[in-house]
Amino acid sequence: MIHWNPPPSNWVKVNVDAGFSAAKQLTTSGFVIRNEEGLILGSGFRVHNLVTTATMAEAIAALHGLQFASDMGFSHVILESDSKLTIKNLTFPGGDYSETRSVTFDVKVWARSFSGCRFEFTARQGNSVTHALAEEGMRRLEDCF
Repeated sequence: MIHWNPPPSNWVKVNVDAGFSAAKQLTTSGFVIRNEEGLILGSGFRVHNLVTTATMAEAIAALHGLQFASDMGFSHVILESDSKLTIKNLTFPGGDYSETRSVTFDVKVWARSFSGCRFEFTARQGNSVTHALAEEGMRRLEDCF
């Protein structure tokens, strides 16, 4: 069984996920920040218009998750996503030439603002809380932190 795993001591885990509706031309980015005990230290979702692909929505979710973690003052962050492509683009040592390259670049810039920052893939089952937040954003159609 796959489930959420806590970060090491003195680190936080930022789980991110995106909701996407091509019909509504609407996406949401959800994020949850938890410590090694599993306590939720922050969470929220943002609603976006005119994002045209799920891939871009996932990259934007990563960006917003890191921005929120930075705003909260965390120094050691593991960003976890169930998007293999997003994690691949963020960890690939060469240039990102995908449609998300501008967002990927911004995520990498934000990552340098932390003392430690890692990017990891998790299966959807390990990201269920964040997935639920992204879905809630699609229902509410407003930002919530």
